[in-house]
Amino acid sequence: MTNISARYLAKRLVVSYLTLLVIMTILFVLVRSMPGSFISSMITREMDAEQVRRLREVWGLNEPLWRQYIDFMINYQTGEFGRSPTERTAVWSLIIRRLPRTLILFGSSFIVAYTVGPLVGMYLGWWRGTKKDKSIFATGLTMYSMPPFWIAWLFIWLFDHKLELLKSTFMLDQFAEFTWTPVTAMTNILHHIALPLISMAFVGWVGAMLVMRPSMNNVTSQDYVFLAQAKGLSERTVMMKHAARNALIPVATQAIVGIAFMIDGSVIIEQVFSWPGIGKLMITAVLQQDYPITQATFFLLAVIIVAMRLLTDIVYTILDPRIKFGEES
Repeated sequence: MTNISARYLAKRLVVSYLTLLVIMTILFVLVRSMPGSFISSMITREMDAEQVRRLREVWGLNEPLWRQYIDFMINYQTGEFGRSPTERTAVWSLIIRRLPRTLILFGSSFIVAYTVGPLVGMYLGWWRGTKKDKSIFATGLTMYSMPPFWIAWLFIWLFDHKLELLKSTFMLDQFAEFTWTPVTAMTNILHHIALPLISMAFVGWVGAMLVMRPSMNNVTSQDYVFLAQAKGLSERTVMMKHAARNALIPVATQAIVGIAFMIDGSVIIEQVFSWPGIGKLMITAVLQQDYPITQATFFLLAVIIVAMRLLTDIVYTILDPRIKFGEES
């Protein structure tokens, strides 16, 4: 029997839906508050007033603002994002083409960060109060306070410009003269993805460590840990199989939200490394005042974050049977 009641789940679904409606409204207002218009680049000196009027009509800009808002809300709830005036194609096709590239980069960063972070947090929680704990914890906090884009620029200067070991731009070599094969393509992608991946994981692992460390610290004083030690089990066995397994519950739920925020971080990292993903697409659309792409990419990130928040509640009840969301005490 599930630990999350149907009533609570329905309530959370309604709240999530209303949250998205509010986000869509704010997004509509913010985008249309930008100076100028995205059709400004499409208007030439040779166009007369009638041609400009027709152009505005095609893109729905002659409609009253309230009508544009209603059309916007209906279209986005039915998955209709329209066409890009700058790319001259459907927004969905651009998103589908760019999204896998973002998932490749930030999926890899997530795996590295949430492998290293919990492992370090496990040892720090087990060594609580020792010099190792204090020194590594202080180092981690220092790294966590560094802006990811600053770390990215530092790594670009070191590994690309100085050591010339790794590539710092694009996903593949541009204008490559050799014939692409699956092996050469994969090797080339790994050569390009290393720097942005390291830049993200360099800071990202600390968040997982900060959750795992106190959780591990708490379980080490539990009776079942003392019982395992009394049985004569090795320290490694007690730490890994008895303490760490239960300490991972908060990390697992926090990781769900971490996925959303790491993808959200693509806006900065992809711009720094010219990685052709959703973040780069969003920045370009904002600079070109491309309303359809700007709205769609921001909305996509909002949906991911809201969905991950909802999923966190559900997964927590599965991992920890003691939690019964939505039921009376």
